Amino acid sequence: MKQLNVTELDFDAIKDNLKDYFRNNPDAEYADWDFEGSGLNHLLDILAYNTHYNAVVAHNAMNESFIDSAQIRSNVVSRAKLLGYTPKSQTAAMSKITLTFESSVNRNLSTYTLLKGQTLTATVDSVTYTYVTLDDYTATLDEENAQYVFTDVVIYQGRMKESTFIVESGSIAQKFIIEDTSIDLDHLAVDVFDNAYSTSVETYSLFTSLSGIGPSTAAYFINENYDGNYEIQFGDNIFGKRPASLNVIKIKYLSTVGKGGNGANVFKWTSPTSVTPSIVTASGATNGSGKEDIDSIRQNAPLSFITQNRAVTSGDYKTLISQILNNIETVSVWGGEDNVPPQYGKVYASIKPFDSEALTDLDKTFLLKELEAKRVIGIQPVLVDPDFTYLYFDILFKYNSNRTSFSSGQLSTKVETLLSDFNTNNLQRFEGVFRYSHLLSMIDDLDIAIVNSFVRVYAHKKAVVQYGKLVSTPVDFQMAIYGESDQLDPVMSSDSWMFNGVSLIMEDEPIVGSTDERNIYAYTVGSDGIKRIIFKNVGVLNLNTGLISIDSLPINKTETINIYVTPAANDVVSKRNKLLSIDIGKTTITPELDTIAISGSSGVSEYTPFLRHRPDNS
Repeated sequence: MKQLNVTELDFDAIKDNLKDYFRNNPDAEYADWDFEGSGLNHLLDILAYNTHYNAVVAHNAMNESFIDSAQIRSNVVSRAKLLGYTPKSQTAAMSKITLTFESSVNRNLSTYTLLKGQTLTATVDSVTYTYVTLDDYTATLDEENAQYVFTDVVIYQGRMKESTFIVESGSIAQKFIIEDTSIDLDHLAVDVFDNAYSTSVETYSLFTSLSGIGPSTAAYFINENYDGNYEIQFGDNIFGKRPASLNVIKIKYLSTVGKGGNGANVFKWTSPTSVTPSIVTASGATNGSGKEDIDSIRQNAPLSFITQNRAVTSGDYKTLISQILNNIETVSVWGGEDNVPPQYGKVYASIKPFDSEALTDLDKTFLLKELEAKRVIGIQPVLVDPDFTYLYFDILFKYNSNRTSFSSGQLSTKVETLLSDFNTNNLQRFEGVFRYSHLLSMIDDLDIAIVNSFVRVYAHKKAVVQYGKLVSTPVDFQMAIYGESDQLDPVMSSDSWMFNGVSLIMEDEPIVGSTDERNIYAYTVGSDGIKRIIFKNVGVLNLNTGLISIDSLPINKTETINIYVTPAANDVVSKRNKLLSIDIGKTTITPELDTIAISGSSGVSEYTPFLRHRPDNS
């Protein structure tokens, strides 16, 4: 007798297996059943459905038992809890401002304290949000100007809220649920009062480690529950202090919209003060983010378990940084011994947030403060901004017009869209690689009409040259630059800038006796079209390393100048704090009809292959 296949999940496959079982059962006494209208066939439908239903339920239940395969958020959170990981809450956008009050607001007293809880509003994308101060600030009277000036005031998007609970008599494992999914856990305070009328308060701190915790330690534990709310628990008088019966628990927290508050720059004072201050924004609102999604939890929970809330290895720093700041797109961490030049006793981190190229000073201060308690003694974390190298291309492709209804312009638009997607998906990550062949193959496969393609690769970086600073400005491409040390034609070029009414441009020339370095000079072009070198020695270019040192650039003000080179290799790698990004604005896309594909052998005479370099050899 044929055995049943018990591995099938599909309804039809299950039913077919049951039919095969009946057909091959020598003891079966049923007749006239193997057609759709029979009564036994209907019973087989019911049996197959029940089997299918139970199999799917069992299959899903097994998948939901593991953090790698679970799809329901509550199950992912539950598995993360076993690893000691609490999913990140929403994070409030924060901004730094300066407030100036007239002295009359405080009757000209020597100092004025601005208590926490002051509110402001700002509009982002036609939506008005509330921002609040979470600390007290004190300013000294400026007698000359009759003002109080509060600098470096940090405001957060959201509103402060409070939840009150009473400890049940005889309850050991009571949970206190904060029914607000918009909470920012970074700004949460837990106070315990003896009763509803008591002014005596004990503030509890978030549990972070078993080290040093005892029966009298005032610590609370926090987890995300099945409904997506956060719940607070206390100790059992063995690991952590347990509040007594009828004690009153007051939980104050910041409720925020998360990333919706990012981008605010213009703030309006809404607190009830007798004098409205003038407001100057030092840094716009950033770092707002939504609640951690399940894919992020799946990735971070095991890493957090390995890290154990301490920063030792580079992986530890990456994990902790991602936990501290929510709005992080990519992170690079390396030891100071790998720095150029080596910096022993330091660990370097470079961070690119979403929607901006670098962390704000406010974000950096907050991050370093959080890392301070977790770092190894004697190792100092240092934050450096990402250093972008921008790639741009000459993209040329031949196409067969007989195989497409798209015009050459429409095909070019498709290539541009592909380039944008390639930039997002393949680059803009630390330690990323631009792989030349990958881009070529994607262009060739973009449309059936595209016969072949060719890409010339170029690069540029932004050099910020500060007026009045005599130190060298390094521009490090971190790659070999195409060219020879003794060639007469320039290897690099730059944007123009004005100096004392003259437009200057940088180029380079050989250095006698050098095999890898070239001298950089600044020149102008007169009305007669003749190039004249105005400043002979303004820097040095190293062809092998891609390091450009600008030593004495003549400028009247701080300038941001693009420097252009051609990479020696078509593949480009980013290291340490270097990030690659495609400058689509400087990229050219040129379609050409493929005369051979259209006309066969008769089109050979009109066929022009793509040149390796631009016609002007640039």
